[in-house]
Amino acid sequence: MFNIDLDRVEAQLGATAALSVFNDAKLGNRAVMTTHYEDEETYEESTVVMMFTAAELDALARGIDRAREGLAAAEQGGVVGLATWAEKHAV
Repeated sequence: MFNIDLDRVEAQLGATAALSVFNDAKLGNRAVMTTHYEDEETYEESTVVMMFTAAELDALARGIDRAREGLAAAEQGGVVGLATWAEKHAV
């Protein structure tokens, strides 16, 4: 097994996302996203590991691009801007 850590992002509400590239004899080549969250009020932790093939990672990237577009529309026009964007893009 071989793993290369690529990036780590601190997200909202105390969550962290890490991205790596992974190679395993059984699973093959995968991009791996690990998310970790710790609830400061309950001290409960949760971790989610998602593995992606190149095609699945491309699909996720397209979704991230669409999310960026939606956020930009919301930043410019608030809820009306987001609703207009969603209607135009049949979301």
